[in-house]
Amino acid sequence: MFEQNQSTVGSTQLPKHLQDRYKVMRTLGQGGYGVVYLVQDMMIGRLAAMKLLKKASSEGDAVFDHFKQEARIAGQLDHENIVVIFNAEYEDNYAFIVMEYLSEGNLASMINEKGQYPPQEAMLIVQGILDGLSAAHRMRVVHRDIKPENILFDPKGRPKISDFGVAHLPKEEGGVLSKEEFMPVGTPCYMSPEQLAGKEDIDSRADLYSCGAILYEMLTGQKLYDIPRDTRLDDILKIVDGCDYKKLSTFNIEYPEGLVEFVEKLLAVDREGRYQSSMAALNDLNELLDKIEKEKETTAFPDRIVTSPTDLLEDVMRILLQDGIMAPAERREINKRADRLRVSKEKTREIEEKIRKEMGLPSLDSLEAYESTYQLMGGDWDSMSHQEKEFLKKTSESLGLQDIERQMIEKDSAESRDS
Repeated sequence: MFEQNQSTVGSTQLPKHLQDRYKVMRTLGQGGYGVVYLVQDMMIGRLAAMKLLKKASSEGDAVFDHFKQEARIAGQLDHENIVVIFNAEYEDNYAFIVMEYLSEGNLASMINEKGQYPPQEAMLIVQGILDGLSAAHRMRVVHRDIKPENILFDPKGRPKISDFGVAHLPKEEGGVLSKEEFMPVGTPCYMSPEQLAGKEDIDSRADLYSCGAILYEMLTGQKLYDIPRDTRLDDILKIVDGCDYKKLSTFNIEYPEGLVEFVEKLLAVDREGRYQSSMAALNDLNELLDKIEKEKETTAFPDRIVTSPTDLLEDVMRILLQDGIMAPAERREINKRADRLRVSKEKTREIEEKIRKEMGLPSLDSLEAYESTYQLMGGDWDSMSHQEKEFLKKTSESLGLQDIERQMIEKDSAESRDS
């Protein structure tokens, strides 16, 4: 909607009552109906982007209505992968939206500079886009213009969806319906076949097709379709319907397992063959990314077998019990690790009991029986009589405890008492 521009302007470009609060730093973009400024909010000192639309004629009414809808939609979407709206205002002759200023640029400029992206990096960017779309789709909002120019980045490198100017919101949710509502909108090489055909039942699957086109472009450094500006809409539709793009498998690129199939499913011409929701696509992408991380671990540690949390705990316990004993402090640390790994106390105990039985060691019940007896007799070895000490030694022997294990229990009891 707006072309990028970096010229400096004055605050006189703003409606008079806004000049006291907002200082214009420079122009970020400009289009037929409005302009985007970098402004400073003088009240709180924050830099922001202000999109200002002036209604110069009656033909701008539809654009004006959709501009207001953009503010309404984006303002209701609270998600880290969607640009934040700070303020909005509508008057008879103008409207403005004040939003988060993202200084790191957009994905289109990054693709132009970088060309191809490493597969995992491209997947992580699309992961953020799908996460943001999931939030929008849950509110029945279809963006309809997902393209690299509308993906901005914050200083942390997090992708954020912007420009809901042509988004579709059902009328019962406050959406604007007009004769332009179902006309093909967007950029042809990112538009789904159903959008190009002007169908009226556009849904969230159209945005998923656009995500596929973006991911394809990042992986290959080429647009999905090279469509000249003057190409007729009917001809564009024939190209897209024919699925006439260079397949990923023909590029000399090593893709992670499952990625080609993932992209092709996003780009299915028939939307029934695509993912049926952004969450379903996101779940599959998360699984692919998890698999890449596990393969990295295996490559970094070739002799290491990635095990389950219970297997990991068992390995640690076997190491600690190699000499036949485990100090109470070590057992407490094991229980903490089990809690972090979300292994229940019952399962942790079961694992240790199994190992003790295999190694012919006293059971946990025996250890706890001695500890309980020791506490009942005062829990202080130095203050006990000779007879009490002898009784405890015999109890320890009957339970099968080694002297060092008995002494560890006694020492731990003393340290707990002193602390």
